Amino acid sequence: MGADLLGQLSAYFRDGDSKKISAYFSPTVTLSILNDNNVYSNVQAEIILSTFFKMNRPLSVKVLHRLDNNPNYQHAVIELKTVKGDYRVSYSTRENNSKSQLVELRIEKMKE
Repeated sequence: MGADLLGQLSAYFRDGDSKKISAYFSPTVTLSILNDNNVYSNVQAEIILSTFFKMNRPLSVKVLHRLDNNPNYQHAVIELKTVKGDYRVSYSTRENNSKSQLVELRIEKMKE
C-alpha cells in the first residue's frame, strides 16, 4: 500500500469499492453508518458497506482532515458526495503485526 494509506482509502471511497476497502479491515470493525452502530466481523462490515454504496453511488470525495504523523494510528475525515446526498466519513487505521488495518469507520449525513 505504501505510505499514503489514507489517500488510497479515500480513492476507494470515491470509487465505491467496498471490496478494496474491506481488504484493510481488522478482524472486527467498529462500524457506524447513519444510525446503525455496532462492532462487526470484517465480512459483515464489507456487506453493510457494499449495501451503502449500492444505495448511495459515490460521485466525489474531498479530504477534510488527516492525522497521519503516527504510523501506528492514522485517522481521516472526508466528505463523500453521492447521488443521494453528502456524507461525512471518518476512518481510523492501526498498525497490527506490521500491517495497517482499518479498525473504525463512521458515515454520517453532512450537516448543512
